[in-house]
Amino acid sequence: MFTWIVIIAIVLGILFLLDREIYKYEGIHIGSRLQAFLYDRWAEKYDHGKQAGQLQDVEMLARPLLEKLSAIPAPFVLDVATGTGRLPFALLSQPDFKGSIIAIDISHGMLERAAKKLEPHREHVRLMQYDAFPLPFPDETFDVVCCMEALELIGEKQAAVKELARVLRPGGTLLTSRGTEESGRGIVVISAEALTELLHNAGLEDVQITPWWRVFNRVFAHKPGTLMPAGLRKVGEVLVCPSCGGVGTFTELNSSLTCKACNKSIKLDADGILNYR
Repeated sequence: MFTWIVIIAIVLGILFLLDREIYKYEGIHIGSRLQAFLYDRWAEKYDHGKQAGQLQDVEMLARPLLEKLSAIPAPFVLDVATGTGRLPFALLSQPDFKGSIIAIDISHGMLERAAKKLEPHREHVRLMQYDAFPLPFPDETFDVVCCMEALELIGEKQAAVKELARVLRPGGTLLTSRGTEESGRGIVVISAEALTELLHNAGLEDVQITPWWRVFNRVFAHKPGTLMPAGLRKVGEVLVCPSCGGVGTFTELNSSLTCKACNKSIKLDADGILNYR
């Protein structure tokens, strides 16, 4: 009888920890594969649960970012952990945004939702499924790098922030967020002071943390230097080949990108999602 009590207690303990890991920490302690699986499962209802924040996306994200980019005719933007494409959608819905966006996420299910949402703007955005860091782009590629509602779900936060800064051009803008203490995420919450230090350690300056909605702050940071805009670029011009390491060696034909140096092929699915995994 005692043995069965112990077994039941162990099983209940494992189930409790698993439930806590999945629904409180979204799989960050297990790995990106589990996170991708979970977000695939949540994708259909994800936007419904984010309505409170999305109602402010234009006012609090797109418009302030465009004000910072007013001198750049066609900004080249990277959106890391794009989810259902809410930030690209907010930017592309603004008539004065004339740039191009590469939006990446670990979840194919989330990217499928993004593809539907962004269909009218398809020529200005490329969706890409990619696991995590390091990012498959060379140094100083993008005028703007965004990573919203994701830093608290990344294990190696300093490495992640340095990677975001690495692909940002001198004079460029980083837009990210900070989960607040009201989010209920406990140990994954980053204090404003700690996040500022992470950004400074990555070589960024002028950190501005602003209330956004109840569970998140908006965060802007600047990379020192004078911005020489990247101009309109296509993903094949900046993507690092996973096989030979070449940069800008891809040509797009039919449903794939093919590296001219080594013939590595990366598939594009029917939704236009590039599978770099």
